[in-house]
Amino acid sequence: MAFPLRMRLGTLLWLECTGRFWLPTPAENYNSGGSAVKAPFVVLAVGIFAAVAVSPTDVVAQDSGQAVEKAFELSLFPPIQLRGEEEAISILRFGLYNKNRWIKGLDLGIVNHTTAGRSKAFQISFVGVNEADFSGYQLGFVNVVQGDFKGFQEGFYNEAEVGEGFQLGLFNRSADFQGFQLGIVNWAENMHGVQVGLINIISGKESLQFLPIVNWSF
Repeated sequence: MAFPLRMRLGTLLWLECTGRFWLPTPAENYNSGGSAVKAPFVVLAVGIFAAVAVSPTDVVAQDSGQAVEKAFELSLFPPIQLRGEEEAISILRFGLYNKNRWIKGLDLGIVNHTTAGRSKAFQISFVGVNEADFSGYQLGFVNVVQGDFKGFQEGFYNEAEVGEGFQLGLFNRSADFQGFQLGIVNWAENMHGVQVGLINIISGKESLQFLPIVNWSF
């Protein structure tokens, strides 16, 4: 656990240092002309720093082999960004081209890109590409989830490899979708739900794979 580790670090450093330094008595302080007031306050500061230097998220991430989660990201484009591409973001990501492992929170940018894990976010971008899983809301010109998607996609082109929820756009595509697709063109290989649009295709159906206006499969 992160908290005991931090406490041990701070306590050990404090005990080690206080074995060599002491608070002077009034007589010592008087005889030395004040020079005996020395490192205890520095030692205390160092001990406190050691106790808090390792954040809980860093320790958990190192112990489990997962990416370290940072609170926020600010970027121009990789690699010119505040956090590394192998780190994850837990609250806010903002920039022109954001690229991290995953995002949990608010995701704002021209291009928002995640590469692993499950993102849980409110993602607003021109192009949003999630190579792994995504839960939440995507708003953009192009929204792509290459893993498992749960939530709401809204844009010109929406794509989810495996999806559950609602797709609203001019072109909606999914290999396996449960829910509702609303657009000009809706296409799914396997569908458990309803499509409403000008062109509706469920290629995995045994019959009536293509229907205008409304298509469905349950």
